[in-house]
Amino acid sequence: MRGIPGGVTAALGFRASGISSGIKPSGEPDLALVATGAPAAAAGVFTENLVRAAPVLVSQSRLRKGSARAVLINSGCANCLTGAVGIRDARRLSRAVARELGIAEDEILVASTGIIGRRLPVPQVERALPRLVKQLSRAHHAAAAQAILTTDLRVKEAAVETAIQGRPCRIGGMAKGAGMIAPSMATMLCVITTDVAVAPGLLRRLLAQAVARTFNRISVDGDMSTNDTVFALASGRSRVSVREGSRGARAFGQALQAVAGRLATLLIKDGEGAGKIAKIRVAGGRTDREAQACARRVAESLLVKTMLAGGDPNVGRIAAAVGASGARFDPRRLDVLIGAERIISRGAARRLGTAAMRKLLAAPDVQIGIHLHAGRGEGRMMTCDLTEEYVRINARYST
Repeated sequence: MRGIPGGVTAALGFRASGISSGIKPSGEPDLALVATGAPAAAAGVFTENLVRAAPVLVSQSRLRKGSARAVLINSGCANCLTGAVGIRDARRLSRAVARELGIAEDEILVASTGIIGRRLPVPQVERALPRLVKQLSRAHHAAAAQAILTTDLRVKEAAVETAIQGRPCRIGGMAKGAGMIAPSMATMLCVITTDVAVAPGLLRRLLAQAVARTFNRISVDGDMSTNDTVFALASGRSRVSVREGSRGARAFGQALQAVAGRLATLLIKDGEGAGKIAKIRVAGGRTDREAQACARRVAESLLVKTMLAGGDPNVGRIAAAVGASGARFDPRRLDVLIGAERIISRGAARRLGTAAMRKLLAAPDVQIGIHLHAGRGEGRMMTCDLTEEYVRINARYST
């Protein structure tokens, strides 16, 4: 497996485009399209929030048949808390795209991101759709990735090439997200494409597995969005086919997870106001579930995150988060490491000196290791620090 350029169009059979339709008053790109020339196997994973945006509801319904030919994404407006009219708006735009592409309306998946509670300017967006379709190209993957951003500072793309059954095949993707990032998922949108032939049911299972191990193990601020969507489309153009239970399916799943993992890392590195990231690994839990709960509690602790931001050597903040996580362990056996340095040993803080501790926290990528000594369960999370810039961004986001 090797990394390659191309993002969401790295796989054979896919084209993309991204333009400004006027949704964003700034005139920045705000409308993206990913399309394939023939029906593709399709799957999706969505937010677990009970309050769900109109495009989430529309796409969930359309994915029941397991195939799609295009994904339309807008930024600048979440099309959430818009009631029945929001559903109609999402369907109207997908119908207009379908006409431009010459395909059925239910072959279009939709996603939105941006401010909640506002309607899409549908007539304005409709006028931009012919231009969006005209610009579809394998070369325009970065334009599509740019058009889906909100508070993101950087485009997020990833792609890999691997060999299955001795033949080359590709998986690529694009994502957006910088705030409202939390497990189960985040205010993130993601489209992953592949030229492997895979049945919708298997694609759905492998996508859910990849999401559980990547996007559901990151947190910027612990807030779950209403619009989270991860789509996967498989064109089959590589002539590589994988089946349930085969070695090829395992290899494909690993490559899918590699792309999702790279995109998840890019999301955390671009967290709103973030200056550094932290990778948290918990070992020795009674169960994997308890170890993961512990990792999540540490990752979402505001005190741990502000400790990271200030490089403040207050190890009690980590220990307190571990103890409040619900994981069952003997506190007298707790070990915590930052990097390779043990800062809590058998339940007692070690005196390393302020300068030494600050040095451990000065790196842009902080590794936190926690051992509960209660079993063989493991958990992992990735997070970022919490800075004043995060507060400034979100204090005025809707205005």
